Amino acid sequence: MRTSFAVIITFLIPVFFPAQRIEAGFEPVRIPTLDSLAADISLLGFVPSGGNLQVLAAANHWFGLLSGVQLLPGDSWELNAIQKDTSGAWGYYGIANWSAGGDRVLVLAPIPRCLPLELQSEVPTGSEISCILDGYNTLQSPQAAIRTPGMQVIDLMPDSTGKCAFSVAERGIYWVEIMEQAVSGPSITLLFPVISGGTATDVLLGDIPSAASVAACPEDVLDELNILRENAGIPALHRESMLDSIAMIRAGALAFSGTSVHFSTNNTNLPDILPEGLETYGENIGRGAGYQEAWSMILISPFHLRTCMSPAFRNIGIAGAVDSGAYEWQLVMVQIFTSGDNGS
Repeated sequence: MRTSFAVIITFLIPVFFPAQRIEAGFEPVRIPTLDSLAADISLLGFVPSGGNLQVLAAANHWFGLLSGVQLLPGDSWELNAIQKDTSGAWGYYGIANWSAGGDRVLVLAPIPRCLPLELQSEVPTGSEISCILDGYNTLQSPQAAIRTPGMQVIDLMPDSTGKCAFSVAERGIYWVEIMEQAVSGPSITLLFPVISGGTATDVLLGDIPSAASVAACPEDVLDELNILRENAGIPALHRESMLDSIAMIRAGALAFSGTSVHFSTNNTNLPDILPEGLETYGENIGRGAGYQEAWSMILISPFHLRTCMSPAFRNIGIAGAVDSGAYEWQLVMVQIFTSGDNGS
C-alpha cells in the first residue's frame, strides 16, 4: 500500500468575518477590507508577488485566501461579469481606481470557511500568540501547522473551540496553515502570515525576508530545494526523467481543468500513473506568475515545505504548464517525490 505525503496549495491567497456571509447562487459582496487592499495595491503601482500579497492583505485585516487580483477597464464587460457571477468562485471583492483613465484594480476572495479571530498580523518578537480558528472544527479532518522564519514546521493543536497558541521567538514571518482532507485530496483552507518584530512595509522593502526565489525553470527550483535540504543535513534529491514526465502529465491535466486537486474523476491522478513498487510518494502543486512565484508559494506553506524537506524522499520530478483562464493566466507547477523503493 502506498503512503501519500501529498499536500496542495491554492494561490490566487482574520481578525474578521464579513458581516454578510454568502454562498454559491448569490452575487459576490463588496467589502471594505478588500477595497483597502485594492487601494494599497494601486498606491504601490504593482501587485506584490507570492507571499508578499498575503502579507499586504493581512495588514488590511484580510487573513483569508485570495482568488486573484486583476486590472480591468472600469466599464468593461469582464468587470460586470465578475460582479454578477453567482458560481461561488469568489464570494467577496474590493475595487480601487488604478489610473485617471478609469482602469480599476479588482481583488477577489473566496468564501472563507475558517478564519482566525482575536489575532494581530504584526506582533513584537518574543510574544505568545493566541487566537481562535473560527470554523476549524467544521472542517474535514483538519490539521494546523506553522512555518517559522528558520524554516521549521511545527504542528498546532487547536482545542475543541478552535483555540490555539504559539510563540514567536524569532524576527520574521510565521506562516500559519490549515489543511483538511477533502474528497479530492488534501486541500489548503487557510494560509496567513504573522509578522514578528516588524511590519508589512518591512517585508515589502525586503528588511524582513519573505520566501526568496529566483527560479526561472525546473532546474532552478531543484537547485534551490537541494540547497535547503543540504543546509538542513538532508540528502539532496535526484531528478528523474520518468518523474518529470509524470509531473508534466499532472501539470497539463491541472492546467486544462483549471483546478489544483490531487484526485479527480479522470485517469491522470498520481497513483494511477506512477510505476508499480513505490511505497512512499508525494505531490506538491503550486500556482503563480511563473516558476519563481509558484515555488515561493510552496516555500511559505508549512505542509508543502514538510514534503519538500522529508528525508523519506530520494527522487523528484518537476514540470509546469500554463493555465489560461478567461481573465488571466498562471503557471501550474507540479513536484513529484518518490522514495526510490522500486529501485529507480
